[in-house]
Amino acid sequence: MSLFSFRKPQVLTSLQEQGGELLSEIRNAAAYAKSHAGSLLALFRLDLAEYMAQQRRRVVMFAAAGIAFLVGYLLLCVLAVLALQLVLGSWLWAVGAVFAFNVLVGMLMLVKALRAKPAPLAAATRAELKNDLECLKILLSKENKHS
Repeated sequence: MSLFSFRKPQVLTSLQEQGGELLSEIRNAAAYAKSHAGSLLALFRLDLAEYMAQQRRRVVMFAAAGIAFLVGYLLLCVLAVLALQLVLGSWLWAVGAVFAFNVLVGMLMLVKALRAKPAPLAAATRAELKNDLECLKILLSKENKHS
């Protein structure tokens, strides 16, 4: 060994190794977080696709039912006008009575439709996020106890 040779002190080497390990753990945690976020996004996309498929089926069924009910209801209204015309003796009063009844039923249906609650969106994704939050709370509480 020469007089001018320089060796790293062991303390610096140990600190560099610990820093490297910490950096490696941070990188691993970031990679896991990125992977988990990607999984959550994929789960949300699946939930959204399933929700949209259910909503499309509902819309198609409502449209088909609406057409069938509309035809039946129009025929029922014509029959009601004819029956009321015989009782009341006037076409104008018969049409007015059927119209008033339709307005009343329409208003009741509108109020009922406005009070209806939609189905929840992405229930599985929300449940997974709640689970992640609980796990994170547990992990942080364990880390605080070890510190």
